[in-house]
Amino acid sequence: MPLDARVPTSDGPSRGGWSLETAIDYLLAVIGEKHEHTRTLIAGNDRRYEERFAASQKALELGLAGQKSEITAALVAADRAVLKAETATEKRFESVNEFRGTLDNQQRTLIPRSEVDVMVRGLTEKIADITKRLDGLQAESRELQSERKGIQGGYGYAVGAIGILIALASFGLRLVGK
Repeated sequence: MPLDARVPTSDGPSRGGWSLETAIDYLLAVIGEKHEHTRTLIAGNDRRYEERFAASQKALELGLAGQKSEITAALVAADRAVLKAETATEKRFESVNEFRGTLDNQQRTLIPRSEVDVMVRGLTEKIADITKRLDGLQAESRELQSERKGIQGGYGYAVGAIGILIALASFGLRLVGK
């Protein structure tokens, strides 16, 4: 209530045109206006924070869905690569076995044992390399999953901190209002 809108009364001795009751009424009206204004600001901030939170949740869900599809695509590609490697290895082993059988049937001494050992070592190294790559992909997958869980936990802490700040602000406004 603006200062000029109040008309001082002449109850009791006059001190600048205001009585004690008029001054109290005026102060209560000003405090009430400030209180309503503060509540309006808090309600607006609450709505804005809720909208921001909803938007960030949606963005997080979209990001996680994108990462999930990328991980799925990587795992499918890794599975295909492993399958191809296994097929190639099987074909190599089949051809080596056929070759051995043919040579064993014709002459046992035509192929030296050292050449066969070199071939087996080469295949063993390739299998070890493929195994190492697969282990790397699995480690990356675990790392992405743990990172996703960490992000989800971080948002929980952020929401809790915002709730505490709002509660403290409300408590502080109550103290100021009293």
